Amino acid sequence: MSKNGPSHAISGVFVFLLLGVFAVFSTVMVVLGAKAYKATADRAAEHNADRIASAYVRSMVRADDDRDSLRVEEIGGLSTVTMHYDYDGEEYLTRIYVYGGKLREWFSYAEADFEPADGEAVCAADEMQASLSGHLLSVGMRHGDKWTNVDIALRSAAN
Repeated sequence: MSKNGPSHAISGVFVFLLLGVFAVFSTVMVVLGAKAYKATADRAAEHNADRIASAYVRSMVRADDDRDSLRVEEIGGLSTVTMHYDYDGEEYLTRIYVYGGKLREWFSYAEADFEPADGEAVCAADEMQASLSGHLLSVGMRHGDKWTNVDIALRSAAN
């Protein structure tokens, strides 16, 4: 009978140690997996912000590419892409610019005072530089230390 007593105690300790090692390795795997997921999600979010900004500018310009409706303006130190519209005899403006760490859109009557903080935030961006050379619109946007450039040949040039 004395033989069965010590062998059960050693096998119980072995099972307990095995469960402890399993718990430690499981915790390590969960922590490593969470770090890898966070890094992947952060890279995807940064890439999406760049894609959203360039796609947004491209879509807005393409949607409103009428002869002489698009201008690049410098207002209060902000580089803006400004589109002019005429609806039922009233003139309206849409301005695309970067203010307060966001790419923004501002839509208003042409006579309204431009208030950069009132623009609708589209996505994250830190800086924007725009230029119009002939019928080529170039817009560069910076988010963090990465620049995204969009060059758009205006279709209204063919009209």
